[in-house]
Amino acid sequence: MTTTAIRPTEIGRAMDGKLGDAIDDRVADALEDYLADGRLDGRIRPRRSPGGLAAMVAAGVAAVLLPWCLILAATLPSTYEAGHWKLTWIGLDCATAIAAGLTAYLLHKRNRHAVLTAVAAGTLLIADAWFDVSTSAAGFDRTLSVTEALLLELPLAVCAFVVAARELRR
Repeated sequence: MTTTAIRPTEIGRAMDGKLGDAIDDRVADALEDYLADGRLDGRIRPRRSPGGLAAMVAAGVAAVLLPWCLILAATLPSTYEAGHWKLTWIGLDCATAIAAGLTAYLLHKRNRHAVLTAVAAGTLLIADAWFDVSTSAAGFDRTLSVTEALLLELPLAVCAFVVAARELRR
């Protein structure tokens, strides 16, 4: 593999005009020092992106949560009385309504952040369907929860994800 070094004469030409006016003399001196020492060889190096760190953190979270799910499956009781049942359900439905309303507003304003709120709304709708079905009592309550999930919550979640995907392509 061959590399080409940037020559001081090329730097001089690049610094003519607007670019040369904007560069401080100390920066130019430091650049000359790098060239003289051979520390700047003209190759383009990829910068480390925060995506690399984010991917590692996400993988770490998954690696911890998967065994944790097995521990919960083995240790949680099959029933549990919740102290703030109403607050939980009202909070989930309010968060879903806020995410959907904010998505509508951002779409109306043609704001690109509608992608984020649409994904949040879709995710909350799926969580709502899951908890409705999994916490409902057998019989009419379960039938109603499954029907609501299949006819309302899950189709609306799919719509929210489609909106987000379309906005990403825009």
